[in-house]
Order: sequence, then C-alpha cells, then structure tokens
Amino acid sequence: MTLWRVIVMSAVLLVVVNIQQAQADRVPGDYVVISYHDIVDSSVTPELDIYSQTITRSRLIEHFNLITVGGYQPVSLQQILDAKAGGQPLPDKAVLLTFDDGYRSFYDIVFPLLKLYNFPAVQAVVGSWLDVPAGGRVPYGNITLPRERFLSWEQVRTLNESPLVEIASHSYDLHYGVVGNPMGNEQAAAVTSIWNARSGYESEAAYLERIRNDMARTQQRFQEQVGQSPRVMVWPYGAYSEATLDIAAQYGMEYTFSLLSAPNQLNDSMRSMNRYLIDQETTLETIEEILSNRVWEMEELRIVHVDLDYVYDPDPIQQEQNLDRLIERISRYGVSTVYLQAYADPDGNGVADALYFPNRHLPVRADLFNRVAWQLKKRANVKVYAWMPVLSFDLGPGYQYVTDVRTGNESPDHYRRLSPYVEVNRHTIREIYQDLGRLTKFDGLLFHDDAFFTDFEDASPNALSAYQRASLPRDINTIRNDEGLMTAWVRFKTEYLTDFTLELAQAANYYRQADNKVFTTSRNLYAVTVMEPRSQRWFAQDMQNFASGYDFVAVMAMPYMEEAENPDAWLRSLAQRSLAQVSADQLVFELQTQNWHTQTPIPSAEIAQWVRILREEGIKNIGYYPDDFHQNHPDINVMRPVFSIGRRFRATP
Repeated sequence: MTLWRVIVMSAVLLVVVNIQQAQADRVPGDYVVISYHDIVDSSVTPELDIYSQTITRSRLIEHFNLITVGGYQPVSLQQILDAKAGGQPLPDKAVLLTFDDGYRSFYDIVFPLLKLYNFPAVQAVVGSWLDVPAGGRVPYGNITLPRERFLSWEQVRTLNESPLVEIASHSYDLHYGVVGNPMGNEQAAAVTSIWNARSGYESEAAYLERIRNDMARTQQRFQEQVGQSPRVMVWPYGAYSEATLDIAAQYGMEYTFSLLSAPNQLNDSMRSMNRYLIDQETTLETIEEILSNRVWEMEELRIVHVDLDYVYDPDPIQQEQNLDRLIERISRYGVSTVYLQAYADPDGNGVADALYFPNRHLPVRADLFNRVAWQLKKRANVKVYAWMPVLSFDLGPGYQYVTDVRTGNESPDHYRRLSPYVEVNRHTIREIYQDLGRLTKFDGLLFHDDAFFTDFEDASPNALSAYQRASLPRDINTIRNDEGLMTAWVRFKTEYLTDFTLELAQAANYYRQADNKVFTTSRNLYAVTVMEPRSQRWFAQDMQNFASGYDFVAVMAMPYMEEAENPDAWLRSLAQRSLAQVSADQLVFELQTQNWHTQTPIPSAEIAQWVRILREEGIKNIGYYPDDFHQNHPDINVMRPVFSIGRRFRATP
C-alpha cells in the first residue's frame, strides 16, 4: 500500500470506526450496486456548479475507504456473470460500482482512484452527448453544459481497454424528459409516448420504432468508436419497462440497471439489476446501511382511496385547484399509498362507462389519471395504484355479458360484467389495461370488487363450454344439485378469475414505467367470504387463493355496508379470522367513510376508533374509502394521530 493511500485512509478512519460494522444481514451470493454520477474536486475546480447526485472527490475517497475497512469486495460485472454461470463464487459482501452520464471526471478523478484501490466499475455513457463536437454544448435537462464536461470517444476507448472498466450504454439519445400528457408533465423519454398538441399521443408503433432506433444507433456508434457493442444498458432516470428490456436485449444489451433500491441475488434475472443512488448528502452511516443491507422501510401501509370523480371538473381551472387541494392533503397526511380510480363512475354504480386515460375502447371523460398519478408520485411521494375494474366495462351492445341461469339475462342486482369466457371480451379488456400501462404512470394495480360470480353465474354459452372443457357438466342446475360438483365449480371459477387478473397485470405492466418502486398488485375481497366461509360460493372468491395470486388481499372491512349490529366487535372478528388465514404483511383492511344505506358520512372519530381496533388486533396495513378532500372527510386532524405512519420504520429483511 502506498504512503499516500495510508494517509488518505487514516484521514477518514476516525469517521469509519464509529459506524456499526456490517453484520450477517448480507447473504452468500448477493451483491449491492451503487450508482454515482459526476465527481468534483472542489480544491482544483471550485468554480464548477454542483448538480444533483454530484459528489466531491474527498467524499468519494471516504466511500472507497469505508468499502475497504468494512470488508466489502468490489466486483466486476464479469465476475457476477461468471459466478452466475457456476464459476468462481462471488466474494462475501460483494459490491458493484457504477457511474452514470459519462462525465469527464470519471477519466480525470475516478479512474486513477479505481487503479489505486483496484476497484472495478461500470461507466455508462450517452452516445449523443459524446457525438457533440468539441467546443459545443451538451443538452442537460433545461440547460446545456460545455462539451468538455463529458468524456470523449478517445477517452472511452482508453477506459474500455482497462480490465477495471466496463463501458455501458446510457442510451444514445433518451436522457431527457418529454411531454407525457396534455397538462405538460415531463416524463422519461424511454418509457413515455410523447404528447403533441397537434397530433395527440405518439402511437404504439411510433413509440416502439423510436426506442428501437435509439438502441440501433447506440450499437452502431459503439461498434464504430469502440470496436464492440455494449452488453449493458443503464436506463436514464432508472426508468424502464418490460418492453424496453425486450428491445435492449434484441440489440445485445441483455443486462440493464434500474434505480430500485434493493440488493441483488445471484439467482435473480439480470434483465434489470437494482441500484442505490448516492449523492453528496448521503451520509457514511447511510452508505454503511446500504452496503450491509440494513436499510429501513416503512413498517406499515396507510392507504387513501381516491375517486378521480372528486378531482374532475369541466372547468380546467377548478380541476387544477381540486388537484392541488388533493396533493396538499395527501402530502400532509403522512400516508404511504393512494389507490387512485382510473375509470369514470359518476353515477356510482361501479361500472366503467368511460375512462380517465386514452384507450382504444371506451370514451375518455378526461385525460386526467396520468396527471394526478404523476403529481401524487412526485409531489406527495406516495406509491400510486391504478384502481381498475376487471369485468365491469359497459361497452354497449355487441358484447356478451355475465348472465344468470335463472333468467338467462344479466342480473339487475349486480354489476354489469363482461363475460371473461368470451375471447373478444378478454382481448378488449387486455388492450384497455395495456393502454393504461403505456399512457399513464403508476406503481401498482388494485383490482375492483367486480371480479366475482354468484352461485348462478356465468350461464352464457361460452361459460358453459368452459365448464365442459374443465370436466364439469354443461348444465349449471346439475352442478348446483351435487355438492362435489358445486365445490369443483366454485374452485374453477375462483381460479379462472384470478388467472385472468394476472393476465391483465401482465398487460398493464408491459409498457408501464418501472422506476424506484416495486410493481405490486392488490385485489378487493368481500368480507362476507371471511366471516361466512360458505359464502365463497356466492362470489367465487377465496382469501387464500388471493394471497397466492396477489401481493395484497384488500379486505373490504366495511361494517355498515355489511349491516353489522356491533361494528367494533365485527371488525375485531374480521381481523382475527383474516389473520388466521393470511399474514399481516399481506392483508389490507379497507374501511368505509360513508354509510351508503343512510347516505351520510361516518363520523371521523368513529373511523379513527376503527383504526385503533384494527391495530390492536394486529392489522398493519389500513386504508379507507372514499376520501372527500373537498369536505375534509374524514377530518385529517382527527385521523392523522392514529392513521399517519409518521416515522415508524423497520429494517428490510
């Protein structure tokens, strides 16, 4: 070890020794990926502006020393691939270092340090920025930077010759924001169909062609300038989709990096590797927590269920004021999640007559969902679920709907539902979900409570044929008169509905922007199926089936809707029976804020008391429906002390 390195390491040793060392939280075969950007040596270039994610050279040295003293082992991408293929195992506490954007500081500052410490790293470059002529300006968000702030192709070639550096693509020209909706929100170019006031949204075909052209141009420029194609794509802003992963792989970039903050396991797919984003304000204590996998996350979920019908107004000025009021309320509340209605239901019958996003099959009441979801994500910092029907889309005549065997017609007592046994219906619904994923931004899906069959449904011809293919009688009355057949029929319908929703989740997720939140699913479950197990045959819903199919089971814990004589006791019993079947981590209890039988709001104090009861019984994830932010109901001042998650954190496993 050189004297210089000893001196530098000693200078930060006093800082490092006060940090608790990594324990056994890391497991063999895992690796943590760190994401850096520009590095500034303020003693040499004090005049340089420091942008977001920029850190100083001295801070980077502190990080490198922490890695060394803590026993962490920087590895290359090739070492990970070799270990994955059964070669030399990864060392314990493996770390992969990445640097984004292709700043010249990587060549001038980072590369010498990598050689000094013998640390491998990945450098991701933006091809179009490298192609800017000397003396030019590089577009950087809403400003431009001097071309000299970035690497040259010659420097890239030098770096590529080093065994310590893997040159990755950061796209050719996708590192910018595009207008993603009529309200002008800028969103990541790689995962957004561009909105144009004259021509509307970029078509699916045009969008895909734009992404393919970018990947092809990247491949071409790497071949011309470096002599080889990149095998790694680092997504700008960490934003990608299943579609962009597929396209990148077609052009040789089968390994990509996101900005989802989590460790990686060797047996994980490397289509999208998780990374932790680091900046100047990231403390050494936080770095240690990241490297040792002792990162903290919210212990419980608090969910507000928002109707977009409350936000919508034909007056755009009033609508924007409504949105601002909602964002302010959610931001102040201290909640983690919003279930956001993506369909229009102004008459409250639970059936989608129109949607709040562009699509191929239903009218658009207003192109509003993307705007509201994006603002909630960015301004209120919550996870946003798209709350969507499964079957209850009113597409008018020409489609087949669920029918009752007793009448041969649709039941007037239940939602109008498209029959999922009809392929044209399934195809249409899948396209609606795919349009949702391509043209809006969200983090999860909540499946509406319309995904059910009664014990007299579905009696459509296609449904009867499906039963026959499943070795069941084609006649529902025959099934109903035999207990064994009835049990098999209910199980078949339950699984059929669940399988269909999983198809819809896949359709919605194909173009959906993935960023720093994990895509999760939740499905509404009628409480009566928990309280009266025999009632499962009345709805074709089963809690344990839901638990195996979705990340969360959203129990509709609504005592007045169920006409409970003693709401408090009913909630306690529901909680106990639910926890006997499904873990608290997977359960969501959705309370009601309106008594729909009397058409009156439930007092905020009573709702708050329900939250206390559920917490006493061990229910961790609690939400309510609906939130009337116009009338401050429920009263945020009454609810916040019991409902806000505040600062309750837990260590991630």
